[in-house]
Amino acid sequence: MKYFMEKPVLAIGLLMFGLFIYQVASDQKWGIFHNDKLISTSCKAVLVRLEKKIPDNWKVFCEGNNLAVEINEVVVPADATNLKALMYRQLANHMSFVARSSYSDILEKVFFVRFKLTHPKMVINAVTEGKFIVKLSTLETPEHVMTHLQSTVQVKEDIK
Repeated sequence: MKYFMEKPVLAIGLLMFGLFIYQVASDQKWGIFHNDKLISTSCKAVLVRLEKKIPDNWKVFCEGNNLAVEINEVVVPADATNLKALMYRQLANHMSFVARSSYSDILEKVFFVRFKLTHPKMVINAVTEGKFIVKLSTLETPEHVMTHLQSTVQVKEDIK
């Protein structure tokens, strides 16, 4: 301590270097100065309740304030003639499940919700906003659900 009192420029230099390292570490998200677990988002609040209710073949995670749901090996009967229609039906059912399994006031603050359904013959990627997926919890008839999904969900399908 006495050494730093005799050489104040060295003490100020070490202090400035420490502040510089802290600032760079927090901007670049490395080191002990940054922890993503401490940053709260609406997506993480949705995950708390949703992770308790999802099946084993689901993977749910956050990408910033966007919710990502990946479903591997979608169950479709072997004798199915129209795979595409069954996959879209399961997509609608899974979206409705997410809407009913999470708090609506928190889910509508999530920016985007991304679904990826994987089947050995087909992959469906769908994106919608959180405020639109919340409305699925209140829709009852299949016709209303279908028109709502057609107007609010963007879908890309890859056939293998």
